[in-house]
Amino acid sequence: MALLEIEGFPSGSSVRGHTSGGEAIMTEILLDGGLRVRTFKPAPEGFNPVEADARALAVYGYPSRPEDPRLLARWKEVLSRPIRLVEPEFKVRPRRRKDLPKPKISRKGQHPLETSGIWSGVVVHAPAGQSFKWIEGTWNLPHAYPPAGAVNGVWYSASSWIGIDGDGSGDVLQAGVDSDVMTSSGVVQHQLNPWWEWYPAGSFWITTLPVAYGDEINCLICVDADSTTAAVIFLYNVTQGIATHFFATAPAHVSLTGNCAEWIVERLEINTSAPELARYDNVLFTEANAATVSEALFDAGSGNVMDMTANGHVISEGVIESATQAEVKYTGP
Repeated sequence: MALLEIEGFPSGSSVRGHTSGGEAIMTEILLDGGLRVRTFKPAPEGFNPVEADARALAVYGYPSRPEDPRLLARWKEVLSRPIRLVEPEFKVRPRRRKDLPKPKISRKGQHPLETSGIWSGVVVHAPAGQSFKWIEGTWNLPHAYPPAGAVNGVWYSASSWIGIDGDGSGDVLQAGVDSDVMTSSGVVQHQLNPWWEWYPAGSFWITTLPVAYGDEINCLICVDADSTTAAVIFLYNVTQGIATHFFATAPAHVSLTGNCAEWIVERLEINTSAPELARYDNVLFTEANAATVSEALFDAGSGNVMDMTANGHVISEGVIESATQAEVKYTGP
C-alpha cells in the first residue's frame, strides 16, 4: 500500500490506498476513536451494479447481493436507479452521547411499548440465538422548528436515522441526518448534517453528501459476512440522485451484538446538560426492513413502538402504520 495525501480529514488520521497497476482502487482512513473507513474509487462509466459479480461489487464498495428473494428485489430496485456516487469526507461530529436509552416496556394497543428519554420510533428485537446484520429505511428529512418555550441561544435537535443495536446492548451502528434549530437574538438558525456513528467509538458528519429539508433519504447498513466489526454504509439522497458509501471497521473491543434494529427520531445533547427536542414535521419511514445473519426477514410491523418522554409526558411517539412503514410524530412539549 502507498501512503496518499488527502486533505480535510481529522487531525491525526492516516490515509492509505491500495493500488493495482498504479491506480488507487480504495482509500483507507483512520478516524478519531480508532475507526477505520475505506472509501472507494468510482466505478467506470456504464458500470451496472445489478449485473456485476460479487468481486466487482466488493471492489467498488457496493452492498453485496442478498440471497433472500424479497431483499434481492429491493436491492435491485435501489441500485437500478441513476445514482451519482460522491466520495465521503468526514468531520468529527461535536456531540457524543453519554449513554444509550434504557427503555421501560409496557403495551400500546396491540404492540409492546417502550419509553425512552431520547429515542422515539420503532425497534425490532432479534429472536433468541439470532442477530441482525442488515437494515434499510427510506424517509423524508423533517424541518426542525423551535419548540414552545425555546431558550435563546440553545440548539434543539430532531435527528432521524436507522441503526443496529443500542436498545439493550452497549453498542450501536447508525446513520442518518441531524436536523437542528436555534433562535439567537430573534434570528432562527438551522443545521442539517448527514452523519454516522459506531458507538462507543466515533461519530462523524459526512460533509460531501448534499441534503435539504424534504429530501427523500434512503439508508442501508449491511454488516460484513461472518463479522461483527465491519459493515458497509450506503446513504442515498433519492431526491437529488446523489449517494455516498463506505466500508467501516470498528476499533479493538468494539463490536455489534445484533440484538435489535430500529428506525428512530432522537433528541441530542448539543450545548446543554440535557438533550433538547426540536419541534419537527412527522417522519414516515418506509421500506423499513431488517434481516438476521440467517437471512430471516423482519419489518417494522413486527416490532415495538417507542415513545420519547420528558417530565412524565410523551413528547415524540412512534406509530406502526403498516408492515414496512413506521411513523414518528412530535407531540410535545
